[in-house]
Amino acid sequence: MRAVRQGRLAAFLILFLLTAAVPLARQAAAQGAPGVKLEAGRLLVASRKMRDPRFAKSVILILRYEEQGALGLIVNQPTVVLLADLLPEVKELKERGDRVYLGGPVDKNGMMFLLRSDSPPADARRIFADVYVGAGRERFDEVIVQDGARFRSYVGYAGWAPGQLEGELKREDWHVLPGDADVVFSSSPEGVWDNLIKKTEVFFASLGPYAGPLPGSRARL
Repeated sequence: MRAVRQGRLAAFLILFLLTAAVPLARQAAAQGAPGVKLEAGRLLVASRKMRDPRFAKSVILILRYEEQGALGLIVNQPTVVLLADLLPEVKELKERGDRVYLGGPVDKNGMMFLLRSDSPPADARRIFADVYVGAGRERFDEVIVQDGARFRSYVGYAGWAPGQLEGELKREDWHVLPGDADVVFSSSPEGVWDNLIKKTEVFFASLGPYAGPLPGSRARL
C-alpha cells in the first residue's frame, strides 16, 4: 500500500509540474522568444491585443532601455513623403526614392536615421550588429555620400517613462524578439508585422495542446 501511495504521489507531482508550466509558457510566448531580455537592439512586435491605435501592427527597434525609461523607432511605417522632398537642398537624394518613416508619436519635428554600415560616422551609436543610429544634419550628410549606403530616416520616436514598457509587457501588448537587420531594412516594410506575428504564433502553437489560443486570437493554429 505504501508503494501505491508513493506512486500516486509521484504521479500527482508530475501532473502538478506540467500544469504549472503552462502559464509560464504562455507568458514566455506572449512576451517573446525565451531568453530574450528587454534591452537596446531588441524588436517589439505589437500583439493582437494592442489597444493603442498609434502602435497597432507596429514593429519597434529599441534604441535605449534603462532606468530612466525606453526609446525606440517604429520601423514598418513608411509615409508617402519622399526624403528628397523633405530635404530638397541635398542633391544626392534626387536620384533616390527613399521615403520618410514615422518613427513614433513623440517629437515629430525631429529626425533620426538608422544606418547599416561597416564604417559608420564616428559619433553614430551602435544598436546591434552593424546597425547604428544617428541624428543631426552634419551626420546625415556624411551618410548620404557613402557608396551603397543603407539608411532609413525617421520623424518622431516612441518613448516610455520608467516602468511603463514593463507594464505594457505584463498586459501582453508586445512580443520581444531579437534584433534583425533584415527586418529593420526590409524592402517590404508593410509586410514586416504580418511575418513576425505569424512567427510568434507558430512558436506559441509549438508549446503543445494545453497552451491554448494566442492572446488576442480567436483560435489556435
